[in-house]
This record gives sequence, C-alpha cells and structure tokens, in this order.
Amino acid sequence: MALQVNIKDILSQLSQHRGVVEFLFANRENITVNELLAREDISHDQFQKLKSLDLVYEYENIVSLNDAVVSMFEDFMEIGEVTPGFINDYINELNRNIRFYQESRENRFLRSIKKYLKRINSTLTREIIKLQKNVDDTYKNEGNYRIKLQKLENFREKRDTIIDFIKKTNEVVETTRSLFSITNDSELFGIVQALKVSLIENLDFLIEIQTDITDFINKIQFQLDVYKKAQQLKEIKDYGTLYFKSNFKEIVGGINSIKHNGYRAPKTKIAIDFLYSDDGHNLCKRISKKYKITRLMVRGLADKMSDNFKDKGLDHQIKLDTEKLVERFLGQKKENLFEYLIEYKFPKAIGNVTFEDRLSLFVEIAMEYQNHLDFKYQLQYHDYKNNEKQNKRLGYTLILPIKEKDKKDKI
Repeated sequence: MALQVNIKDILSQLSQHRGVVEFLFANRENITVNELLAREDISHDQFQKLKSLDLVYEYENIVSLNDAVVSMFEDFMEIGEVTPGFINDYINELNRNIRFYQESRENRFLRSIKKYLKRINSTLTREIIKLQKNVDDTYKNEGNYRIKLQKLENFREKRDTIIDFIKKTNEVVETTRSLFSITNDSELFGIVQALKVSLIENLDFLIEIQTDITDFINKIQFQLDVYKKAQQLKEIKDYGTLYFKSNFKEIVGGINSIKHNGYRAPKTKIAIDFLYSDDGHNLCKRISKKYKITRLMVRGLADKMSDNFKDKGLDHQIKLDTEKLVERFLGQKKENLFEYLIEYKFPKAIGNVTFEDRLSLFVEIAMEYQNHLDFKYQLQYHDYKNNEKQNKRLGYTLILPIKEKDKKDKI
C-alpha cells in the first residue's frame, strides 16, 4: 500500500533538507548514497523518509531528485531543456475553447480563453529565454565539437518551431478579433494587446538567437578545421616526416620573432594618474622620442581658450521649441510621427538637421509626450543611405496623433 502524503509533508521535508535538495539539484548525475550520507545535514533515517515520499530516487547506488521537483525548479528559474511542445498544446486548447464559446457564449469558456492566452504569452517568453541560455551554455561548455554542432543545429530547429507557433498564435488572434470585440471584456482586450506586443518582441529575440547560432556554428567549423589540420600535422610529426623529408626545421629556425619588436620597456614604475596629466604626457613624448615610437606624438596640448568663448557660443546657440513642433504634428492627420520628422523643414537658423538628429528627436518626443500620442505597436520600415552610401533599412514603431475620443479615455 502506497504511503499517503499531503502538501504539508512535502513542503516540510523540502524545507528541512533544503541543503540536500540544493546539493542534489547542482549535481544530478554522479552522487552516490555514501557521498550523500557523508553529509552532516542528513541521516540514514531521513534519507529513507525522503525516499518514502518519492522526493529522491536511488538506482544502482546513485541518488537523484524526483523529476517533478527538478522540473519545478527549472521552470521557475527558466533553465533546462527547451520544450516548445507545450505551446502547441495551449494553442489547441485555445482553439477548442473558442469554438465552445462561439456555440454557447458562456463565461466559463471565456475564462479558459483568457487563461490559455496568458499561458501562451508566458510560455513563449520562457522558452525563448531557455533557448538563448542553452545556446550560450552549449557553445561555452560542450567539449566535443561534433556534439556541439549537432546541439546547435537542434536549437535552430527548435527556434523555427517557436516561430511557427508565434505565427499560429497571431493567426488565431487575428481570425477571432471580431469575437473578442463582441465580448466587450476589458481584461480580455488587455491580455490580447499584451500578447501582440510580446509576439513582436519575441520575433526580434529569435532573430538575434539565429544570428548567434549561425556565428557559433561558423566559429566551431573553423576551430574543427584547425583541429583536423593540427591532428594531421601531429601525425606527420610522429612519423618523422617533418624532420627527415622536409625543410620544416630550417624554416622554423629562420623565423626571427623577438618580443616587443626589439624595443626595451622602461623599468621605472610610474603612477598611471601621473601619466594622464600634462606633465605625464610630456614625459611620454620624451620616452617615445627616445625609442622612436611615433604614435604617441599624435596627441598635443590644447591651446588656451579665449576669454569670450562662452559669449560666442551663446550667440550661435538656438534651441528648438519641441512643444510647438508636437502641436503642429497633432494638428495634422496624414503622417505618422517618424515620417513627419523626416520630412519636416526646420528653420534655416537651426542649420542642417541630420538623420541621426531627427531620429533622436523622434525618441525624445515618443517618451515625453506619450499621453498625447497613439502607439499602434506596429513596425514600419524606412529605407535610407548611410554615410558610406550603403542602402540600409530602419524599423520604427507606428505613432499617430491621438483622436479626441481616445484622448478623453486616456485622460
């Protein structure tokens, strides 16, 4: 007959033996019974108690935590293996409850719709964080090159799977938009809006992860090629081919590699703070002249400032009236904020306003006047040429003047 337990017993044992639980969670694969019982915070009877509650397992003298306990800790800390299959289950349940709500219009199905929308949002974010951590850990810690490549390829497939789930979720939200509007539920509206913003952000994160995976694979492939060549070179060396059938020894012996390119470093220790001063710079110039190091001669002492330099600066300083610019933008209905600033003709007195200045102004207005603006949370793109005449594309958020009705609601 199985031992009857409750949540109080489980929490009590986990709290009482939290040091043992932490030790087993950190070392999950190679802890023997003797090593565990050698600790001072657990006895043989306490170990048997944990086994009777199924909190720990013993197999062939190896002790491990219950898989459910390990999964609970991994979910809370957002670590462990990437398991995007849960997202597909949530999408299926969401579609099922949407069909039920369309037929009966009962609130219990509406509550389930909200629940699964929240779960999809949180699970997508958690799986992407776990994917990024697994990619970094695999590249840094996996010692076998071929296994490392295989794992990164698997992570690439999981990334594509998550992208497919994001597209499916977006399709479900778009196709049921009218149904969500009919419910007139403010909580549901907020959940859907948060989900839309999260989907866009998660796609951006997945693009960065794909870039990291591709970069890591290229580096590993290069390192693997170098390793293979080093193995071939070692094999040739072991057979004595380098010394007896080539002039390798003479070529290596003829390489004249001298440390510091033949220049002696001064032995006197000088404080770094002194070198940052003008006297220290003069000393560096004398040393560079002695050792013929010309790169330290680039920096020179600044000339003395004129007495009226502040007055000259104030005469030519013209401050842009951002408030009037925002009022003009709110008074028109044709262009969004980014297009308006790009096409806006500033007064001649201000001078030339570069593309970077207009972009900074866009960010400043979006942050300071957010209560007067309508953020659509949709990405638009602007094509331009940089200083090297290269074609570039910039993504920006669609921001429109807020309507009077929306303005009253926002207030």
